[in-house]
Amino acid sequence: MRLVTLGMLAATSLVALAVGGAGAADLPAAYKAPPAPPPAYSWSGLYVGANVGYGWGKAKYDATLTGIGTVSQSEDMDGVIGGVQSGYNYQMGNWVLGFETDFQLSGQQGGSTFAGVLAGATITTDESLKWFGTSRTRIGFLATPNILVYGTGGVAYGKVEDTATVTVAGIGSFTANFDDVKAGWTVGAGIEGAFGGGWSAKLEYLYIDLGRTEHTFGTVALGTIATETRRATDNIVRVGVNYRWGG
Repeated sequence: MRLVTLGMLAATSLVALAVGGAGAADLPAAYKAPPAPPPAYSWSGLYVGANVGYGWGKAKYDATLTGIGTVSQSEDMDGVIGGVQSGYNYQMGNWVLGFETDFQLSGQQGGSTFAGVLAGATITTDESLKWFGTSRTRIGFLATPNILVYGTGGVAYGKVEDTATVTVAGIGSFTANFDDVKAGWTVGAGIEGAFGGGWSAKLEYLYIDLGRTEHTFGTVALGTIATETRRATDNIVRVGVNYRWGG
């Protein structure tokens, strides 16, 4: 009996060893954690860039001859624009708050000839926007981690040149020149997409109002003889690229 018991214990030990060996062989290799996902794109940081686009504006001219009448004319002022921009973004979750300033050279110009206040008189005007710039706040929302949709608004300024030539049949002509840097406001919207390495591209629209300027002509004895009023507004669409540091 004792021999039988010892035999059974030996057999049981052999079976346990066999099963244990098979289980050890079936164990998977050491566990490896999956690779960490790449860091989310950050819009925070300082950036600079360049742009090119097109502007279509209006130059409104009003002239009043005291006691006689008033004439008004609005002319298109169109052309290619191009310039540079710089700014800073700060990202808070899906929101991006920033500030941008830009400077543009402009080829926008226009002009026309129309009837004046006096009978037989004509007025010929030439209008041009030589350059302009803006300083704006940008507030945007991330449609995806790499696509920013934003609104923008702030101040605008620009150099406007106007020439008005009044011709009276049988008498002659007189030319008045207006050349001034005017200030106003701007508002717009855009979309910007990041494509890696700190680079991004944008499409942007701005409406610009450079305000109104008024000139009066007259003498102390006669008072105001004539008043000229000019106002310039503009619409621009531009594409641009930015390079950003930081984030």
